[in-house]
Amino acid sequence: MKDDPIDDRPASTHVGGPASDIAAELRRLRLAAGSPTLTHLQHATGISRTVISDALRGRSLPSDRTIDALARTLGADPAPLLERRAELVRQHADGTAETNRTPRSSPRGMRRRTGALLAGGSFVAGVVATLAVVALVGQLTARDDGAPSIVVHSGENPANTRCLDDAVVATSDTRADDSLLQIVWSDKCQAGWGRITRYDATYLGNSVTIAIYPQTDPDGPLRQEATEHDVQGAFTTLLVRPSPDTLICADGSFTVDGTRIDLGDPLCI
Repeated sequence: MKDDPIDDRPASTHVGGPASDIAAELRRLRLAAGSPTLTHLQHATGISRTVISDALRGRSLPSDRTIDALARTLGADPAPLLERRAELVRQHADGTAETNRTPRSSPRGMRRRTGALLAGGSFVAGVVATLAVVALVGQLTARDDGAPSIVVHSGENPANTRCLDDAVVATSDTRADDSLLQIVWSDKCQAGWGRITRYDATYLGNSVTIAIYPQTDPDGPLRQEATEHDVQGAFTTLLVRPSPDTLICADGSFTVDGTRIDLGDPLCI
């Protein structure tokens, strides 16, 4: 795919975390809209890919214009997000004003507190470092034995799970009429979902069908399939990999003036 698959993964923010709330909602809206690429969003909104990527990752609090344009492009009412942004800006301003009113401490008191803070900081840093090592070992262990660190179930909507935290496009292929067939994968969940995005501008009055399934049992009970009408893209619910050795595959189709366009051989990981 043309866009960096991790462009919309969460990142640290510059305003104490509020941007992450709005970013998470924007990512949910993007997923619900069929996960249009950054290039598509750039063309649709007139906003640069960098600004859109920063908004989706939570790098900084997006402007009113960015939120309004993205929400409308993704088929949502921008008002709740704009109200949330205004509230966050007010909270940040109130916190800054309160900090500026804090009385100045005496040099001796400052020295005592500085020593205490440094000692406390060293302790906290040690704890954080230890936890980071434990977390890393846990992640590596999970990857080695194929066990998920986030437990989900086949059939869940990925937008309602923490699988979005580390989701990446595992495989992607351009198919008929410049459509895009993809499998999105979460290593932490050991689960994936299929999605199709079409760029032929003929989605009105037509449908998109996407399916994901274990290669060993394509029509079995784990098969997840979705058909959406009047959309430019669609995605399936989650498929949890039955075993570390099982390939999961996705295929799909869409219609143009009622004629079905098959997207060819399955895409597998």
